[in-house]
Amino acid sequence: MIIKDASFEISAVSPKQYPDGELPEIVLVGKSNVGKSSFINTLLNRKSLARTSNTPRKNSSN
Repeated sequence: MIIKDASFEISAVSPKQYPDGELPEIVLVGKSNVGKSSFINTLLNRKSLARTSNTPRKNSSN
């Protein structure tokens, strides 16, 4: 898969909030402070699509 354009859609907490769409979805699972946001930014060659914080367990979705 080649990702040409990426954007943040929603931070959903229940299934009824999930966006409709037919594009493939990718799930990253891991404990706090393991580099999930950094991985997303590196994969997409972006600096701040997924925001990071210096404080553990406090990123843009908290």
